[in-house]
Amino acid sequence: MIKDYKINMRKFVCVLMLASLAITGCGKSSDITESEITAVYVGKDGNVINTIVEDFSASYYDVNEMKTEIEEEVSSYNSAKGQDLITLQDAVMEDTNVRVTMTYKNAATYSDFNSVIFFYGTYEDMTASGYSLPSTLTNSKGEKIDISAISNDQKVIVMEEKIGFFAQSKIAYASAGAVWNGNTNVDLSAIQDDLCYIVLKAD
Repeated sequence: MIKDYKINMRKFVCVLMLASLAITGCGKSSDITESEITAVYVGKDGNVINTIVEDFSASYYDVNEMKTEIEEEVSSYNSAKGQDLITLQDAVMEDTNVRVTMTYKNAATYSDFNSVIFFYGTYEDMTASGYSLPSTLTNSKGEKIDISAISNDQKVIVMEEKIGFFAQSKIAYASAGAVWNGNTNVDLSAIQDDLCYIVLKAD
């Protein structure tokens, strides 16, 4: 029986021997905990919710064992940091799928725990952190935009994972290749660049 159920997305995918993380469907940001696809949500205060939904039909998979091991990983991480930064909200079977929902205090915690690039902050902070917006940002109509129109205090997300993204605020621009499902949700699975960039509309 598989023993390693760490919630790190790449390790999780490897454990379940998944073929892909194809994203379909759409929904509001408030739907993230009921999402039928793997996705991440960022709130206005920077909190992160991650819902992973994948096939778990093999007879040797044990959802209770997986839940226990995730809880141990979370407890160990929180203890090491001296505060409760991560919470396992749920890990349940739904038909042949497993649904795991995690909450993180902020993007930095999500990035650290899952060993992936995940930034949330202002455009000014993004550039100070060494990231540069690509020249291929588009709006919901697929129109290329001039990044000089982005203000220093607009919120930007930089993420490595090609999954679904939900925001509490409206999305202004996203990397070319993103599929828009309403104004708060984009599918990043078809993006070819190493990193995905999302710019939220100014408050």
